[in-house]
Amino acid sequence: MTRGLDYYEVMGLTRSANDIDIRRAYRRLALKYHPDINSESAARDEFIRICEAYEVLSDPKMKGFYDLYGEDALKDGLPDGKGGLKGPLYRFNPEESPALVFQRFFGTSNPYEALEALSHQFEAMTSEEPPAKGKSKVYPLELTLEEIYHGCLKKVAHKRKVLLYSGEYEEEERTLTVDVKPGLPTGTRFVFEGEGNKTPKREPGPVVFVLKPKPHSRFSRRGADLVHKVTMPLHHALIGTSVDVRTLDDRDLKVPIADIVRPGSTVVVPGEGMPLPASPGARGNLILEIDLLFPTHLNETQKMLLRSAFFLPPATEQNEEQKKALRDYEAAFTHELKGWATVFKR
Repeated sequence: MTRGLDYYEVMGLTRSANDIDIRRAYRRLALKYHPDINSESAARDEFIRICEAYEVLSDPKMKGFYDLYGEDALKDGLPDGKGGLKGPLYRFNPEESPALVFQRFFGTSNPYEALEALSHQFEAMTSEEPPAKGKSKVYPLELTLEEIYHGCLKKVAHKRKVLLYSGEYEEEERTLTVDVKPGLPTGTRFVFEGEGNKTPKREPGPVVFVLKPKPHSRFSRRGADLVHKVTMPLHHALIGTSVDVRTLDDRDLKVPIADIVRPGSTVVVPGEGMPLPASPGARGNLILEIDLLFPTHLNETQKMLLRSAFFLPPATEQNEEQKKALRDYEAAFTHELKGWATVFKR
């Protein structure tokens, strides 16, 4: 190990130097004399002395010992009172220690990488921060289902405050155009950067319009599907019927209901929902949610007829009298003048 060093002198410091002074000095000197950067013949030896001085002075325990007893006591030890020495407290290997000290300090053994990191830190400290941006202003964009179905260009107005250098506010009305593509989902955000309130020291924030469908008389929206509620009389639910639906593009659909309908049943009509923006030409589904309308009262004759319908024997098991009774009943039911079959169609 090198002897006769004044660590403070090697670092260009006085004995009153604190930890920050020591770190700053090492950062500057280590990069200046690193042998991979400095090709002068004396640079390597200077770099070794700098690393040794920093390792001692950056450790509070070793620095205190060095300040009290000096370099020889630090490297050899103190007299133990028996003619020998107690120690040493510190050993420095000039072949290995400098690289280890450098890497611990900079986080890399590459001095060029350390220089680049310092350059980035300096730029971060000296570069001017961009002006802060104002808050977002969020408004609902309420459109009819027809407007969302077909797509539209919607003019929207909003007011923003402008803070003048005099300290007074003035209100500015802005008109924006929202391009709504057919079938865009509920909650789609239309962002207009720089349209928020203006102040001299703050960039205007964005104005955001959030798509929301207005209530509709015939449909509600569920994702890409349209839901249409149907209240169906019980007799239609049992024997079948058809449901008329006026679509958003003014077509009349007649949806057949052939199966027995149970309470809470749904009927899905494929391809009659909202357009799918990601798949041109494709659409979601139309969903009929069916609620059954039960009669509030049945007289005894109606009850008897219902029982007779539910417990009617199969045709193969009916006798001649039963068959004749059914023919007579059907003739009376469907009679053009006296029958009541026409009422059933309502």
